Amino acid sequence: MGGTMEQDVLLNVKQVAQYLQLKESTIYSWAQDAKIPAIKIGRTWRFRRTDLDSWLQRHLQHESENE
Repeated sequence: MGGTMEQDVLLNVKQVAQYLQLKESTIYSWAQDAKIPAIKIGRTWRFRRTDLDSWLQRHLQHESENE
């Protein structure tokens, strides 16, 4: 049970922006447009690291298929 809790850590917009090397405004915009997997808790957006990693992997595969 030890490893699953660590993977389900919720990141905030600032942490996701740093992780993806994008602006915070881009992360907000993508979350609102459902372009990135996000959870809205009250008025704040949260992101699961595992969801982001899966999304990123799919996005990168899609990009390589279009080359």
